[in-house]
Amino acid sequence: MRVALASARLAVHRRRPHARPSIANVRRAAAVEAHASTSTKDTLGALGDGRFTKLLAALDAAELTSVIATSTEPLTVFAPTDSAFARAERERSQAFEELAARENLGEILKHHVVSGSVRSGDLKNGSVKTLSGRSIVVDVSSGVKVDGVRVAEADKEAFGGNVVVHVVDEVVFPAFSINAKVQTPQEILAFEGWAPEVINGRVAMLGFVLALFGEITTGESFTQQAAHNFGELTHTMFVWSLASLAPAFSSNEGYEANPFKMAGSKEWEYVFRGCPPWLAVKDRLSPEVEQLNGRAAMVGCASLIVLETLMGHALF
Repeated sequence: MRVALASARLAVHRRRPHARPSIANVRRAAAVEAHASTSTKDTLGALGDGRFTKLLAALDAAELTSVIATSTEPLTVFAPTDSAFARAERERSQAFEELAARENLGEILKHHVVSGSVRSGDLKNGSVKTLSGRSIVVDVSSGVKVDGVRVAEADKEAFGGNVVVHVVDEVVFPAFSINAKVQTPQEILAFEGWAPEVINGRVAMLGFVLALFGEITTGESFTQQAAHNFGELTHTMFVWSLASLAPAFSSNEGYEANPFKMAGSKEWEYVFRGCPPWLAVKDRLSPEVEQLNGRAAMVGCASLIVLETLMGHALF
């Protein structure tokens, strides 16, 4: 009787369902199984030299390893190294485990893959459609770059030569696919950073226009207007500066506050693609034009103050 009871308990224990494994454990097991069966160093080719462990893990997590390995048509992969993923972790404050768990991981990885065998000699300036359905911008004017990311090594092979591998030193994220690069206040406000001159230039442009308008309408000099309206002037300068600076600390997906990078970013082009008004004026309203106008306004404000101080009255 005891033996039968023990056997029954053992049978029940064997039939008892196990706790559902976590997603991380499932992906880890899948990665181990994939590498044990098909992802040997020989089949991986260039991707098996030890620099692409995170890329391979991400491909396994997104269930794309077998898709690429067994593709009936040649493919070209812009392959980010482990250091490229580490850089993405630092710049975007997102651990690799968090990136690997994103729902759009497959889209991000497919954005690195192009149909066909595209060698470095075949690359030329223009857009190339990726397996994600979106396009990457190729620039060969100074080296080779895809969406602004440098191609460090080219024309390697993987999976028996069916896949051409170009090594990139950053992860190529599609527009609005992940949070923006995070900058520290020190980086933003540093003397060589973009913010100080941009903000001072914008405040100077606003101040110069308002000063001229005030002189024409009231007859008061720049310094007289500033003395009589000090509170309003300080408030306006603060709000204007804050409006220019605050977005720089945003980490919204795809956002770029630096005007010198914004106009050429994937996000900017994605939003304004095919917009006739923007296409007509974008060359005239460039960050360089704003920078030039800002510098002129700063010189103009300083010159106006000095000149009116020497004259003793308003210029207009």
